[in-house]
Amino acid sequence: MQFDFVNDRLAPSVESQPTVALRHWRILVRGNADLHLIAQLDSGSLRVTSTLQCVELAQGTVTTESGRSYRLCAPPEKDEVLLSLMRRYALREIQSVTGDVSEEVWRAISSGAWPAGMEPLLPRVQRA
Repeated sequence: MQFDFVNDRLAPSVESQPTVALRHWRILVRGNADLHLIAQLDSGSLRVTSTLQCVELAQGTVTTESGRSYRLCAPPEKDEVLLSLMRRYALREIQSVTGDVSEEVWRAISSGAWPAGMEPLLPRVQRA
């Protein structure tokens, strides 16, 4: 099966869209070990974020290198059809996907802490 993704466009500026609420998402590991969100937005568009920089477990948010925050409003996506589209789109955008840490991140958000003995996958937000 072949998919052609059309109508590509850049995300709005961080200033005009500082926070995005997500219901359909996964966190993928790139070949260089960077973490990226792949998500279907409420508009139906797919988005691959810049590298994830930090997490606020209590708020259920992750912040990207660009400075945008994403609030994870639901557990990681499990629908196989949407997952297939998301993975293909992610491969197109970041070329190399070596893992998926969505479930680990969601467990940490749900409990408010990384599991005992597990290294945090992302640092906490640093408050000024």
